[in-house]
Amino acid sequence: MKTRKPLLGLLTYSLHSASGSLALVLLVSLLVGIVALISGHELPLLQLFPLLGAGAAPYVVLMNSEGTPKWESYQIAMPIKRKDVASALYLNVFIASLLGIPIIGIVWAVGFVLNENMLAMILNSGGLSGVAFVYGVVFFTTTFLYPLGCTRFGQRSTQGLFLLSVMAATAATLGLSFIGNKIELSDAVLSLMIVGLAGIAFVISLFITRAIYAKIDF
Repeated sequence: MKTRKPLLGLLTYSLHSASGSLALVLLVSLLVGIVALISGHELPLLQLFPLLGAGAAPYVVLMNSEGTPKWESYQIAMPIKRKDVASALYLNVFIASLLGIPIIGIVWAVGFVLNENMLAMILNSGGLSGVAFVYGVVFFTTTFLYPLGCTRFGQRSTQGLFLLSVMAATAATLGLSFIGNKIELSDAVLSLMIVGLAGIAFVISLFITRAIYAKIDF
């Protein structure tokens, strides 16, 4: 059996187990966007809903995995390498991060059709950098969470580790935002810098966790 099929099975299982919560947070994001379009106070809500769409889904996946290594009987029986099980954790977060993008795009597009100045107002008031900030926090949280989840502290205190990872990720992203604003980067360049550096950290963390999973005694 090709290892691609068990890996796909792990992804399907993980996302399916969180599908109810994922559907709920995406629906809430869509409803917030719809309410924003038809209300008289659309700008604050239009700034809020993409943050929900971008951040809520991956955090559902992160909380569902608890940040700790699991080596259950069905995983042992599958013809799949341990490091690929680690890869599935990161792929779940990445896939979940993409789920809100169509909703954000649709609502913003409808808003642009209804009011051509609306999208410009959102972008000029930090809408793009706000979404980038959320993705930065998501990717940095994943960067810290999964490698540390293999430590004794991570296995003893999953909630404490998750909170610590979110705090560290927020601090890292705020630091990048502060540096970007200090050197007067535009919103577009600042957004690319945050997502790019957080993405690099995400990939480095993936390889570290894969190496740990290959050696860890479950």
